[in-house]
Amino acid sequence: MARRVAGIFPLIFVLCMLLFPVPCRAAGITVVDDAGRTVVLAAPAERIVSFYAGHSENILALGGAGRLVGIAEGDDETLFPGVPRLPMRADAERILALAPDLVLVRPLAESVNEGVLRTLERSGVPVLSLSPPIPETMEAYLERLSSLLGAEGGVNLWKETLALLKAQVPLVDVARPLVFLETSAKGLRTCAPGSWAALLLSLAGGVNAAASAVPLRPESPLANWGEERLLALAAEGLDVYIVQTGAMNPVTEADVLARPWIKGVLGAEIVLLPEEDVSRPSLLRMKTSVEMLRAIFERGRRENHELPGAKEPMLSGDEEEDER
Repeated sequence: MARRVAGIFPLIFVLCMLLFPVPCRAAGITVVDDAGRTVVLAAPAERIVSFYAGHSENILALGGAGRLVGIAEGDDETLFPGVPRLPMRADAERILALAPDLVLVRPLAESVNEGVLRTLERSGVPVLSLSPPIPETMEAYLERLSSLLGAEGGVNLWKETLALLKAQVPLVDVARPLVFLETSAKGLRTCAPGSWAALLLSLAGGVNAAASAVPLRPESPLANWGEERLLALAAEGLDVYIVQTGAMNPVTEADVLARPWIKGVLGAEIVLLPEEDVSRPSLLRMKTSVEMLRAIFERGRRENHELPGAKEPMLSGDEEEDER
């Protein structure tokens, strides 16, 4: 039987308030969202409903813990104790009862709640749609999010965290594990080279075995790969096979080990990790996620995975839409 490693539950509210950007006040705020809408706020948002866990966690990282009055069902309960949780298809009355002065969504939530969101806008509640960022768009994303909060230093925090983690990457002459990340069992998808997950793998000292993968669409975090190509990689020498688990890839340890082709990758260490720790673009989780992956890769350099019954594989257990 395989072992499991618990997911990360970063309980760092105090650090966020002490070390992360301090909110400031602004006279007026204008932001253009990813749907092309121009949203104007008279003052920084104080009562925010967020329908995407990544937005919620980045608000927390920017010092806005007390601004969230509603979050998505997929948000980490330990990070937002007592904050009402809303389903993706929440009704307008339930949202209006929270008296929000801003509703943050991502394109998926907007597509399934168009009628509700238009009702909110007619009621005077600004609605802003921001796509989950990839590393290339993270700076622009944080600029807009910081502006909505009236916060300073969000972009600098991103740059400083990224620089710190890059400086800790092993030297090029140090053996780096070859890693494959399964983002979805559907077509055996992996992470696109420019995705958040690919960045974390690199910062942790791993080499993305599927670096040649082609994104499903521009800026998509996902890419098709397929079983045949995975087995070819394994035959060449794969060190770690990560299977992310969650809404985007609802698989269990038993599911993975029951796959008819799984013996072809048993030369690698197989690890199941929560998708929020691997693929969610969260400034809040970034450092702890990289540290977790580094620990796995270091272990992978010392151990080889064998058939069940010999040496056990190490297994552990948003949004998410087909694209995230």
